Amino acid sequence: MRTTKFRFEDIASEMAKVEALRDQARMKAFGQLENCAATIAGMLLQLLGSRDRAARWMCMRQRSLGGRTAYEALAEGDFDLVWDQMVGVGDFR
Repeated sequence: MRTTKFRFEDIASEMAKVEALRDQARMKAFGQLENCAATIAGMLLQLLGSRDRAARWMCMRQRSLGGRTAYEALAEGDFDLVWDQMVGVGDFR
């Protein structure tokens, strides 16, 4: 029975490492957004109140963006669609 406990601890440890890497990637991506599309990044910061929340929003898959993230939509040139989504973002604060 003891080996099962250690296996779950190993799994939990691996998942924590993955989550930490994900957090780093999310914040790095938002930093790049601040450099490349400062207006969008600034508006998100204003609407959501924190860099972490803004970075998370950019990474969330959105039904209204066709299941894409805002980054994916921007990569495909759908800037106006992302702006439209941002208009309603402040309501979820």
